[in-house]
Amino acid sequence: MNDFDVIVVGGGPAGATAGAGCAQRGLRVALFERTRFPRHKVCGDVINPNCWPVLERLGVAERIRKLPHHDVDGALFAATGTHAITIPLPPETIAVRRDLFDTALLDHARACGVHVFENTTIHEISSDQRKVTAEEQYSARHGIIGADGRNSIVARKSGLTRRRRDGNGHIAFQSHFHAPKALDHRVQLHLFRGGYCGLVRVDADRVNLCIVTDQCGARHHQDCKALFAHTVWQSPRFRALGIAPEPIEPLESAHPLQASMNVPARDGVFLVGDALRVMEPFTGQGIFFALRTGELAVEAIRQRSSHEESYIAAVAKLYRQRGRTNELLRRALYHESAARTIVPVIHRAPRLARWLADNVLGGERRFR
Repeated sequence: MNDFDVIVVGGGPAGATAGAGCAQRGLRVALFERTRFPRHKVCGDVINPNCWPVLERLGVAERIRKLPHHDVDGALFAATGTHAITIPLPPETIAVRRDLFDTALLDHARACGVHVFENTTIHEISSDQRKVTAEEQYSARHGIIGADGRNSIVARKSGLTRRRRDGNGHIAFQSHFHAPKALDHRVQLHLFRGGYCGLVRVDADRVNLCIVTDQCGARHHQDCKALFAHTVWQSPRFRALGIAPEPIEPLESAHPLQASMNVPARDGVFLVGDALRVMEPFTGQGIFFALRTGELAVEAIRQRSSHEESYIAAVAKLYRQRGRTNELLRRALYHESAARTIVPVIHRAPRLARWLADNVLGGERRFR
């Protein structure tokens, strides 16, 4: 049978949360994922503490806590020519590999009764008839949830994409390396012209290294390895940590980041996670927005009447509460002169550091 109550396109955190939430409420759900899990994902690998209430409500929090991970208690900011400063982070901030995290969520959705179709690509979306087409055609009685990432086919085919307004845009590169013994419980953010490099231990053996830069900066280098060599291996701070200059996994290709938001919902189609808006990886907010928008989509679909309007309003409120400070800090950190000014100011103002920790990385309960 190809008739379902809800169809979810994309099996990442947003899609798995939406699918599991709908299934837990008695809806028949199909989830289509174009790859097969586990799969690697370019990400900062930091789980923000405001994710835990969503994971608790979903019934998967204990499973996530049992995954190999590393506790993170601070964020170090370092800019060229300034003192490095550390902002204390709230309890239960952890770093965990996304392949493990995402697989655990998708397995949970499957255990909740979601019909998961991996290695299946959706080719067409008929939003007016609420149908999707892969090798066969599938229908959704109550709605389609687009959780298929920054290049969402659901958003494109449903006319929900908006023109980018963030200028040049930025791209991200990532790899995992053997973790040096000198690396502590902090996520490190090293700022350079046009971007930053993030470093965090994800378990006993590995460290995540992620570079985000503007596209001009990326084009200045011939390939990913040149970008890593230019920004990382020439840095005295990284040499002091003792990181070996060879990755244990292939480098991921560049992934564009888009700060502007697509249309959240229309004609029975809901966008969640990166399909709705891509968040900066340095705060770990992207995973929170994926989980929370997936949860909000479930709540909207349950309402049936005026469900699209309620979802749009809930998403707008969410991004007002959580996204504005993130966006201001993101813009500041991409300008080297601003970063060189901000870091010493925070160094001399402990209250400002605590404010950043609360407002950029604070718990969800402060904002419900």
